[in-house]
This record gives sequence, structure tokens and C-alpha cells, in this order.
Amino acid sequence: MAFNRNIYNTRYEIEQKSLPQRFYETPKDVIASVLDSGTNTFYKLFKVLIERTGEAFPYKESDFSTKCFKFNDGAFGCFVTLPKPESVMLCAHVIYIFTPDLSKLMFFTVESDEFIGRMNYKLCSITKDGKHIVHGGCPMTASGIIGMVTEIYQGQAS
Repeated sequence: MAFNRNIYNTRYEIEQKSLPQRFYETPKDVIASVLDSGTNTFYKLFKVLIERTGEAFPYKESDFSTKCFKFNDGAFGCFVTLPKPESVMLCAHVIYIFTPDLSKLMFFTVESDEFIGRMNYKLCSITKDGKHIVHGGCPMTASGIIGMVTEIYQGQAS
């Protein structure tokens, strides 16, 4: 897909601002929505917000998926796959981490980094106060990304 400034701006706002902000403000609602297997929450959200710009929605529902996992201490994670980023700073994945009592919440992104013949990706987190933390380059496999997230979570959980 060719670069489209309206779609880029909308995706950036959703991925970097709206998703983490809503997660930290209303975690129960976000988690319920993410875990609702009957809907493709992210597909619907991106479709509505991109179409509001007047642009045709360029993605398929199959470009969005969610896989949940559990940590040894009982915390949960939801690994969300988004459409392939068309430009830097857009996300290939977002990851939600939360404890059952919601006392611990973490939001991660896997962002496109730069183009040097191919796309590179970095793992980042966004804190409750909106701070963006870069954790470094990451593999582009679900297991590799979840492994990095697990190390960061366990380092902060202890």
C-alpha cells in the first residue's frame, strides 16, 4: 500500500495515544473488549477511525488478530497483531499486560523503526503518564516478542 498521510496520522494517534490512554484509564472495559472473541475489536476501531478521515479503509479483517497468554504469577498478556506498518513509528503489534486485580498494567508496542532496505522493529512501552520507553530491537516472532515482554514484566514485578 502506498503511503497515505491521513491513514498514517490516524494509525499513529490510535496506536501511540488512544490505545494506551484508554487502557490505563478504563482497563476493565478495554480488557473485556480485547477478550471478546466474538468481535474483532481492533479491526472495527481502526475501520471507523480511518473512514472518518474520508479515506477508504485499506486493511482486511484478517490483518488484525489477538492471542492471549498467562504468566507464571497469574498475570495475563494479550498480543495484538495489527496490519503491517507502512512507515516508521507505526505498530506491527501492541501488547497489554495486566494482573487479575488490575494492580499492575503495562502497555507495549512493536514499532517500525527505520527503512534501510527493509523494515526494522523495536520494542517500546508507554507508561500511564504517557512516557515512551524504547527497550531496543526485537525479533519479529510472537514468541520472541513475548519473551522480551516477559523479561521486562518479570523485572518490574519482582
